[in-house]
Amino acid sequence: MAAQQHLQIINPEHSQECHSFPLFPQLPTELRLQIWQVSLQRQRLITIELPTSQEEYTAETKNHLGRFVRDAHCCPTVVGSKLLSKFLRVNREARDATLRFYRVHVPCRFELGDGKEDGTLFLNPELDILYIKLGRNARGFVDLVYNLRAYDPLDVGLLNLALEKNVVGNLSKINIFESETHVQKAFRDTVTNLRQVYLLVLENAGRMYLGPLNGISTQIGYELHRSRPIMSSTPTFERVGRDPRSSMERDLSRVFAGTFDPRQMLYRWRRLLEMWEIDCASGGPDYRLLISHSWRTGAMGRTGKTISDRESAAEWLQKEEERWIRGQERCANRILARGGRIPVESTEELERAPRPAIGFWLFPIEAMGPMPTPEETVDEFGEGYSWKPKRLLDMRQYWPELCLTYMP
Repeated sequence: MAAQQHLQIINPEHSQECHSFPLFPQLPTELRLQIWQVSLQRQRLITIELPTSQEEYTAETKNHLGRFVRDAHCCPTVVGSKLLSKFLRVNREARDATLRFYRVHVPCRFELGDGKEDGTLFLNPELDILYIKLGRNARGFVDLVYNLRAYDPLDVGLLNLALEKNVVGNLSKINIFESETHVQKAFRDTVTNLRQVYLLVLENAGRMYLGPLNGISTQIGYELHRSRPIMSSTPTFERVGRDPRSSMERDLSRVFAGTFDPRQMLYRWRRLLEMWEIDCASGGPDYRLLISHSWRTGAMGRTGKTISDRESAAEWLQKEEERWIRGQERCANRILARGGRIPVESTEELERAPRPAIGFWLFPIEAMGPMPTPEETVDEFGEGYSWKPKRLLDMRQYWPELCLTYMP
């Protein structure tokens, strides 16, 4: 039985059928290479986890480019699925074109679920966004940034960085001036030349508001915000522009931004730049607030299952729907006492509800609200400022850009 319309994702369906073009090998080489190039032009949001141990730095080794790289702290673990292009397995010409396009080749470990294996992460700095996660091993962040530049034949390395609150806090442990001169220079040059910085809000309570059960106040105690995107383990996405879905006004008027004030991320990051003596006043990166529902949390996250294709997305949404219905039944008396009804959503409302999107929202940084002024008294990382957890943000005047995950 086909899923109800309100459970059908809006992500375009990319056919996996094999379309044969026997004359392709007869095309001029230049045209074939252009076709490979255009086919590879896709953005990715890649999650990288650094080792949590704080082992001492041992030595530098030379990579395949003959450059020195750090080998003690940061063999990164890359989390996700479909991280390697299928063009690597088509033929030698396609593989060579792919390796040129993804010119940064970094040794890593791949992880999805319980499986781990060693491999090589192929990156394109201009298109790829790296979501770097670290625990106490703040030095590993410096070494990874240094290595990304050392593995890049063009000496670019990292251009697009994604951060979340805990990572920004842990970066305060870095004293870049304790590093060797060449490491300092590579790190500071890279951070100075960042093009985009994404501040992440990935919450598992952002879709289902359960009133007293999760501390998010609602009129009747229960709301399901179906328009909030859901993150996938697949990194490739398409920016489709302004979110085209209708009936999103209620959801955008009450966007859950977590138990922390998201402005803290930007404030602390800017203080880090001052500490590292990096001047971005003349321009600096383009900042964006990235909001989604994390696939690594919630009902599916606890079972170790991920959203990687249309089938797993349908399973995730069906489990969420079942949990939503059970919750209404358990709290029926509370909902009715507050003037609500059971079920909370009528059949007509479900027909008008925004269809789910697998991906994420992007907001301008101004959507978080005003930052503290220089006149306000704050300590080194803003602890003296009265940060207020902006649990529900009214984003209606900042209608989001929607990014949809590539879903075969």
